[in-house]
Amino acid sequence: MGDGVSGSARTRAPVAVVGGGITGLAAAWELQKRGVEFRVLEAGPRWGGVIVTDAVQGFVLEGGPDSMLAQKPDGVALCRELGLEDRLVPTNPVLRTVYVLRRRRLHALPDGMVLAIPTRIAPFVRSRLFPWPAKVRMGLDLLIPARREGGDESIASFLRRRLGQASVDLLGEPLLAGIHAGDPDRLSMLATFPRFVELEQRHGSLIRGMWAAPRPASPTGPPPAAFYSLAGGLAEMVETLVSRLPPASLRLRAPVQAVARDGQRFVLTVADGERLEADAVVMSAPAPRTASLVSTLLPDVARTLSAIPFASSATVLLGFRRDDVRHPLDGYGMVIPRTEGLRTSACSFVSTKFPGRAPEGRVLIRGFLGGTRDPRVLDLDDAALVAAVSSEMGPVLGLKGEPVMSRVYRWPEATPQMEVGHLERIEALERRVSAVPGLFLTGAGLRVTGIPDCVAQGTQNGAEAAAYVGRSLRVTADG
Repeated sequence: MGDGVSGSARTRAPVAVVGGGITGLAAAWELQKRGVEFRVLEAGPRWGGVIVTDAVQGFVLEGGPDSMLAQKPDGVALCRELGLEDRLVPTNPVLRTVYVLRRRRLHALPDGMVLAIPTRIAPFVRSRLFPWPAKVRMGLDLLIPARREGGDESIASFLRRRLGQASVDLLGEPLLAGIHAGDPDRLSMLATFPRFVELEQRHGSLIRGMWAAPRPASPTGPPPAAFYSLAGGLAEMVETLVSRLPPASLRLRAPVQAVARDGQRFVLTVADGERLEADAVVMSAPAPRTASLVSTLLPDVARTLSAIPFASSATVLLGFRRDDVRHPLDGYGMVIPRTEGLRTSACSFVSTKFPGRAPEGRVLIRGFLGGTRDPRVLDLDDAALVAAVSSEMGPVLGLKGEPVMSRVYRWPEATPQMEVGHLERIEALERRVSAVPGLFLTGAGLRVTGIPDCVAQGTQNGAEAAAYVGRSLRVTADG
């Protein structure tokens, strides 16, 4: 796979892709389809970025993301394009409950709740998750006029205005902001959940907007899957992508130290001394890393990238004997509001959510810790992180005995925090980047988050880089 080039070699490729996460690999795949030669330079020892899958004692462990949102089709579409359609597995169509921990008791999210928005009256009214004053306040969304002055606002501000403070505490903080490991008072609604903003503007009410949404053609049978994974875990997508790309175009352990402009071309200096010339560069590394590489070319862009906050987190996977877990684990998992005072912010019932994740007679759960709620979580050693999830989930799920398997994954400063005003700042950044022809910035933390968005953005940037190289060649030939 080409782990390094010794000496001070000088090489050339039409396009250089910096970063071998799913965004960079998607860009490379698009370049290959368009017949454009490229080099992918990954600083680390493996491909895939935050996508990590391990098989341990018969368990299938996802250290980073565990699924792809079906509503955004690009991730699933790429799997089908790679011939992985028969490997796609949907979330459990029957046991679909999501729980919220309130006062140390689990309450099922009412049927018809779309994240924080109630769409079915009877289950919402019967639910014991929300106190009656909170139910009344959430119902007032049908009467409160839409905000018309425009501009961005935080998740907390938006939900508090439309649905009340209980919605922020019970769902906005642990669920909406929890997806991004962030603070609901700081995260941008426009950058994270633009659909909700659109619903308010178009329908004057979130509830009315959801009622107006198209319904499935047939009301019978299980609802369509909300998420998909792959039978052997999401790393199958990464491994298949890498296997379909030319080995000579892929380099691990090749950190780029500098990116400079030399006439109409870019010169990338790699840590081993190689100097790679390229007509176009797709920067798909994390924003702080990209900032350091473009600081000479675009100092103001580097400052904007450096100012994007990133949160650290940990995932803890625990395998138990089925008989040692009292709770039926009859759903996808639980979210845990900050008000509960626990370090664990969410817990997935992995072996229920997807088939084949645990051996016969075993179950697998996955705890999440850290984010802006607990920024120093990675100061704990692995044993302390395992103990935190085990002890906090023990009374809630009825755990007894020690786990038969445990694994900790650490993610230092890995989750971008797209705070209020983020999209406006990125628009200004993109205008500045456009002044350097052939330079393309992409990846999580700019406009995208999650696998489908990263695949879509990488594909788009690969297409743009190919088009740019094609134009450059035509100009050169005409000249």
